[in-house]
Amino acid sequence: MKIYLDVFFLVNAGMNFAVFMMESFFQRRRIRLPRLLGASALGALFAVLFLISGIHRCLILSILIYAAVSAILVRLAFGKTTVRAFAGNFVLYYAASFILSGILQYLQGMLGIQGSMVLIPAGTGGALYLLYRILPSVNKQIERNGSYIPVRLWYGGRNVQGRGLLDTGNQLSEPFSGEPVVIGDLDFVNPLFEKEAPVFRCIPYHAIGTEHGTLRAFQAEYLELQSDGRIWKKRERPWVALYENPVSADGEYEMILHPELAQQILH
Repeated sequence: MKIYLDVFFLVNAGMNFAVFMMESFFQRRRIRLPRLLGASALGALFAVLFLISGIHRCLILSILIYAAVSAILVRLAFGKTTVRAFAGNFVLYYAASFILSGILQYLQGMLGIQGSMVLIPAGTGGALYLLYRILPSVNKQIERNGSYIPVRLWYGGRNVQGRGLLDTGNQLSEPFSGEPVVIGDLDFVNPLFEKEAPVFRCIPYHAIGTEHGTLRAFQAEYLELQSDGRIWKKRERPWVALYENPVSADGEYEMILHPELAQQILH
């Protein structure tokens, strides 16, 4: 059977990359792409040298050398670690290799395309890398969505409804009473003032990038938060500070809730 060394090299490099990506993905390790690519290419180069030299014909010698090379590749891909962590990486390297080899042989036999021997392992590694890059953003968005609470604000017999962000960084309080203060987008709150303008009070605040400032605040009639997606719970006469710029750059929420006040309302 004729073997093309360039195809053989690419298949092995793609398989190595897919294996290292699988290890990184399931261990949630920080990916150092140059390391993984370098280790993958070096492993493919060793495989070509084994083939040319004929070492693969001697079973015992090939096993020993392959184990030594695998240890070098794992060390290169993941850097210096403890003996226990290295052993885990080494075992996982072989486990992932057997799994991906089985998948590759199955798909290659089903597709019947020689090029798939190169495309499948490389595509698997690339897909894992993209998944690794995308998942943190997805998890972060899910976490942020869990911090959003439907809100309804009342004043002068009118109400506006939107979403509030439960932000532990909001520690704003009314200076005389010490009561917690929520922050509302001015454009969101403005419709409440069409019939009656409230009496405003200036509340000092401090934020990152700003030494100090003041916000206009008023006491609304009610602040309602939705609990468990169906029950509205309210707090009478809450302090609401007005922020002249959008509180959310992407429009995902209209108010920033005070964690203490939200806890008082919902529990």
